[in-house]
Amino acid sequence: MVPVKLDFYRYREEIKQAILQHITRLDTEWDPFRASWLAYALSQEGFEGNLQLVRLIERLSLWAKDDKTWASQRNLGALCFLGYFIQKRGLGSPDFLFRLTEQIKRLENAIEHKFSPINDPEQVFPMALFIASCAEGTPHLVEVLKKVASTRMRGTFKRQILYGAALQELGEAISLPVPDEKDIRTPGDIIAFVWYWVRYGSHGDRTRWWQAFEHIRDGLSFEQDDVREDVYVLSPTEVALLHEALTRETTNPDPHLLFELYSLHPRVREIAESLFRAGEYKNAVAEATLALSKFIQEKTGKVSKSEDELVQATMNLPNPKLKFNNELNKDEGKNEQAGLVLITRGIFRAFRNPKAHVPKDSPLVQIGALEALDQLVIISYIFKRVEQAEVSS
Repeated sequence: MVPVKLDFYRYREEIKQAILQHITRLDTEWDPFRASWLAYALSQEGFEGNLQLVRLIERLSLWAKDDKTWASQRNLGALCFLGYFIQKRGLGSPDFLFRLTEQIKRLENAIEHKFSPINDPEQVFPMALFIASCAEGTPHLVEVLKKVASTRMRGTFKRQILYGAALQELGEAISLPVPDEKDIRTPGDIIAFVWYWVRYGSHGDRTRWWQAFEHIRDGLSFEQDDVREDVYVLSPTEVALLHEALTRETTNPDPHLLFELYSLHPRVREIAESLFRAGEYKNAVAEATLALSKFIQEKTGKVSKSEDELVQATMNLPNPKLKFNNELNKDEGKNEQAGLVLITRGIFRAFRNPKAHVPKDSPLVQIGALEALDQLVIISYIFKRVEQAEVSS
């Protein structure tokens, strides 16, 4: 698998700057639908202390007070985003929320109308967010929106994904198409897949779609006036989806993606990679510890019945076979040597021995991806130190 080289933190800041530029343009080109999607993007960073978001919500709230706003169905998506923000902030606005719910109910009589907002997944997703946030009193609307979304999951992948996301928000389990990358026609589709799998999906799929995104990243532009033929200009919706994906990825990283990014010792990566990707975390760590034991034996020519004896025979002061530094005549050098001995013994005692001597359903060996990665990083570090160590005669 090709490793992902994207700097998620730096790219997230680039997207944030693009969002702020979009918001600035709203001063001269007010578009409530664009504004609501940009507000949704900012909301991924939380409401507390988020001044740009609060100001944008205030502008949307002022816009929503105009009766003309409610006269046009195309404003429903933006109004639903606003209702969702109100619910998330716990501000409470019974009249607004009641009016908005009634507005959505009227759609049931115009489901087949081709200009209905329910034919636009970028409007249906905020409707689903709002309805799901209401929790009580909307079971009928939940079923209506489920029917709307499930019967319209066709067309572009981005369209299918947004309708699928609406269903997810309404508590409906779905199966999305998993196409080959060659079948995807636009960068917008890839961005939608990245967003969907980061928000709802499994770790393995997240890694796959971030890799697909990396192939197209250089051809993307955030400038709405960019007219170059070789670039794809992201819409405010796509900017919002990408920002959410990056925010979630940097807040709650995919351990499989971290495995790809971290500079593990080549031998640790080689022996653990397929097991880690397959979710066999216990076995990935166990095999890495065995490889470390074998590596120490090969480096020193020492063979012992147990790893504990191996560490003692090769690393213990005062005359270690493996010298981790050239300052063993000083306290600082002795302390490092003794500390690395303790870490190595700890690897075999805490990582290796329980996994080899207790049942596979024991809590001692039931580890998740992040814990397994923590352990592999420690093993990798000792691998590197052993590789660099001087072997005394």
